Amino acid sequence: MTNPDTRPPGAGATEVAQPRESPPAADPAATESARRAALSRRLPAPRQMIIIIARIALFAGVLLAWEFASGDPDDGALVDSFYVSKPSEIWKALTEWWSDGILLESIRATVSATIYGFLLGACLGVIVGIFLGSSPTFGAIFRPFIVALNSIPRLALVPLFILWLGFGAPMKVAFVATIVFFLTFYSTYEGVRDVEQRLLDVLKVMNASKAALQIKVRIPSAMAWIIQGLQVSIPYALVAAVTAEIIGSNTGVGFLIQRSAGVFHTAGVFAGIVVLVVLGLLLNMFVVVLEKRLLRWKPRNLPPAP
Repeated sequence: MTNPDTRPPGAGATEVAQPRESPPAADPAATESARRAALSRRLPAPRQMIIIIARIALFAGVLLAWEFASGDPDDGALVDSFYVSKPSEIWKALTEWWSDGILLESIRATVSATIYGFLLGACLGVIVGIFLGSSPTFGAIFRPFIVALNSIPRLALVPLFILWLGFGAPMKVAFVATIVFFLTFYSTYEGVRDVEQRLLDVLKVMNASKAALQIKVRIPSAMAWIIQGLQVSIPYALVAAVTAEIIGSNTGVGFLIQRSAGVFHTAGVFAGIVVLVVLGLLLNMFVVVLEKRLLRWKPRNLPPAP
């Protein structure tokens, strides 16, 4: 009778030494799909629908309450429409501006001043922020002067810009650029200074040039700060353009608001405000898209597992 435990010498060792099959490598496409699915599950679909419906209902409810609560106090209205107007009157003012061609011309003037001023101020702010943030010596020299200039009230500069550049687009662009410059400068400056020193030391050991340090380490590391500064600057750029139009200009949405206020046309004032809200949302959406494109390399936090 054969002993079941009797095996050829080394048989057990051979069986133990046999390598196991390695698990299959993860498919990058599947991993990306799983990541997107996890992000899409951040809010369940029913909850997303509830939120959207609640927002629409809240907005419609406010408009209806505003429409029926305002009017002539002698007719029993709760609020005098002379002070708060009505949604129907605001829509009428917008349609009149549209039919007259004033609305598109004013939007074009305001948006062009906002974009040109934003680009000028953002470029200068980013360049100066990178330069001073990368050089501790120059940063220590120029930072007190920049802080002093930033403490000047911006509205105090409008008369000077009008004196230097006149009542026109250059004045508005210059005013917007002064607003955007300091916002982007401080965010870029702090972002460049926040770069981890060990990353710079590694490239210095590899005899990397100063240009390589800027392109490969400082600028990519500070990109999140720069984008944040740009995103914050967008509404301020629009506000600056409108402020310049209200103070001294004959074109733009700000001019429409100022002209409507001068003749006590409350609906025109609210119509201009509605246009500015829409423009602000569109400009902010543009910056969000830009952020997603420029920061594709940055890992995002996934929601916690249920």
